[in-house]
Amino acid sequence: MGEPAVIVEVSTALRDVIHQATPDLDDWVELHSLSSVDGAPTDSKAALALIALEPHPHTVNEPMVEGIAGLVRAPLALKLHYLVTYYGDHDETQVRLDRIVQAFHTTPILRRPTLQPPLSDTVESITVRLCSPSADERNNIWGLLGRPGRVALFYEVDVAPVPVLEREGAGRVRTHRVDFVGAAP
Repeated sequence: MGEPAVIVEVSTALRDVIHQATPDLDDWVELHSLSSVDGAPTDSKAALALIALEPHPHTVNEPMVEGIAGLVRAPLALKLHYLVTYYGDHDETQVRLDRIVQAFHTTPILRRPTLQPPLSDTVESITVRLCSPSADERNNIWGLLGRPGRVALFYEVDVAPVPVLEREGAGRVRTHRVDFVGAAP
């Protein structure tokens, strides 16, 4: 099977944080794409949906690191974008979203000791930040998903590293020589 699927593992870890913070609600959060082609989310459950991902802008140009096969690209840090909404009546939706905000506000950084393998074997930490897209951005997201807009939370999640696939690495420079020839008189 190879390397663990870091993105799926991060989504599962986020769901687990919510479940651990809300033991009175049982398993009430499901991973769902929210795309209209994947069918409706379950009633009386929250849907946690990965809606976009991008390389983390602060780590894109990291220097090469030592790998099994020599120098390889540094692991890639990602910024994942999530949408969370609850499928129930409006008042219950507000109560449940409040519980999610509390869970991530209480635990905004998930560190290795709290993560489950294989994710804990791959990443040092995961950072969760509530974000606020503009009204136009929210409308665009719901439109792309093919669903009517709902009250929802939006989170940015930083995760590092996503390792490179082990292949042939680059060689190492053993000597570097510069000869300078002076100008003739």
